[in-house]
Amino acid sequence: MIVADASVILKWVLPGEAGEEKAASLRAQHVAGARRIAVPVLLFYEVANTLALTERLPADAAREALLAIAGSQLVSYSPSVEDLQRAAELARQCRITAYDAAYIALAEALQCDFVTADARLANKVRGADLGCCVRVL
Repeated sequence: MIVADASVILKWVLPGEAGEEKAASLRAQHVAGARRIAVPVLLFYEVANTLALTERLPADAAREALLAIAGSQLVSYSPSVEDLQRAAELARQCRITAYDAAYIALAEALQCDFVTADARLANKVRGADLGCCVRVL
């Protein structure tokens, strides 16, 4: 299992994204059951927000993209109080948003890797005492 953030999942539906082949490979592994992808429930809000505001897709295509992601059987987790506390701690320590930190806190709780396409995020958490490996797509 891995935890993937919205920067990875959105590559499944947004055309012309750098790294979309790698993201598609992760999706194929997930669908085949070879490597499950876990996400905090906030991913669906982040994805919906991005698709609602993008001009790269017409409204009907954005709705279809959201349905495709929602129906992709991602393993979603609601945060525990401990997860929220850890996300807040990471956000403060690494100067990242609590939203980004939520993915890392989930990966730590699940004892798996966190995958992001956001190199800036990965750089900000480099050197922090994390209980997971951070990989850039």
